[in-house]
Amino acid sequence: MTQRIASLFVVFGGFVVQGLLMVSGIVSARLLGVEGRGEIALVVSLSTMAAQLTLGGSLPNAVTNRLAGRGLLARDGVGHLVPRWVLLGVVSAAPFAVLFAILHGDVAERGVWALGACVAVLAVQNMAFRLILAALLGEGAPMARVAVATLLPQTLVTASMVVLFVLVDRTSSLVVSLVMVVSFGIGLAVGLWALAPSTRRPDGAPVDRLEGDDLWRLTRSTYVGSIGPIDGLALDRTLVGAIMGTVALGLFSAAAALASLPGMMGTGLATVLLPRVAALQSDPDQERALVRRWLVTAVLALTGVTAALALLAEPIIVIAFGDDFRGAVPVARWLVVAAGFLGLRRVLVAILQGRDRGGVASWVELALTPVLVVGIVIAARADATQGIGLTMLAVGITSVLALTVLVRRAGHRRVGPTTGRGVSPSA
Repeated sequence: MTQRIASLFVVFGGFVVQGLLMVSGIVSARLLGVEGRGEIALVVSLSTMAAQLTLGGSLPNAVTNRLAGRGLLARDGVGHLVPRWVLLGVVSAAPFAVLFAILHGDVAERGVWALGACVAVLAVQNMAFRLILAALLGEGAPMARVAVATLLPQTLVTASMVVLFVLVDRTSSLVVSLVMVVSFGIGLAVGLWALAPSTRRPDGAPVDRLEGDDLWRLTRSTYVGSIGPIDGLALDRTLVGAIMGTVALGLFSAAAALASLPGMMGTGLATVLLPRVAALQSDPDQERALVRRWLVTAVLALTGVTAALALLAEPIIVIAFGDDFRGAVPVARWLVVAAGFLGLRRVLVAILQGRDRGGVASWVELALTPVLVVGIVIAARADATQGIGLTMLAVGITSVLALTVLVRRAGHRRVGPTTGRGVSPSA
């Protein structure tokens, strides 16, 4: 019972994060207007894309899987790999600053490059944030500690934005970006502190640690399924901004903010489920029972949230963002329903990854991503934003059907004994 309550607390924590994101989005829309909100949407989408494409994509899931499966603490298991990850993160984030300036269009403006620098910094912070959460889950940290680490960065961002809204009527996109950078920096420091201290054997020798080659092998095999390019790279917002401009992106981002709630719930469920499935691979019967319970919970929860948001899309958007954003309502309804299916897809992918079958999930994602991109480009060029929502819905339904078949067929991997420090599998 304690584990169930703790697990629900972490899922609810992800739910709260999305609520905080909506509040900060509303406040930034009031402070910046439609065009400024579009600039911030591009900063966030590109930094998220940078993290997802690099160290924040499949590596966190690999870390969670291996730490939970072998019962290791994070500082013991992966501490020796951190210097290499820091260097890779900085190098991989830099090109996205240039990409921001190109997509924005005003490459001669100094302020545009300042925003590009914020894109790079936020990308590195995003990578670190995901790895820290993965380490906490993999080492079996108390769920309350995981929830605090999950909530704190966005809580600081939202609180700072509210204070700024009280103090001034208008501000710049650069100020809002710097608020996010500072807030996430504080949150990361607290997350590092929450990790368990390193341990040693009674004879003073260091404990077992994960091999970098094994982690990279698992990271590569689950790469596409983990980054989830269908909804994890903000491809829809990036393409809308590039093709239709920042004003259209401002409206679309309001719709996407509402639709992201079911996706966040699915991600929260998947995050908690993955280490438990990995830890139960030596007990197939108990693992199958766990999977059944969580799938039923996911379907019921996502259906309820999706239906409520679809019905209340218009009053929520108008009240939250203002009458200028009423044009976002039609596409918001389609995006919300699509997000429900895409959230369920995240849970199915987590099951396959816990069984060391994440590679097949990657093939499904890889096959459907070009379909999504082509549909969005066609709809955006035709100035038909509802067509973007319909495209995402069709892709979401297809992915759930394909992954459901794969989960039913997937077997269990055999694992050796653990050290006993891993996550408790009961939930």
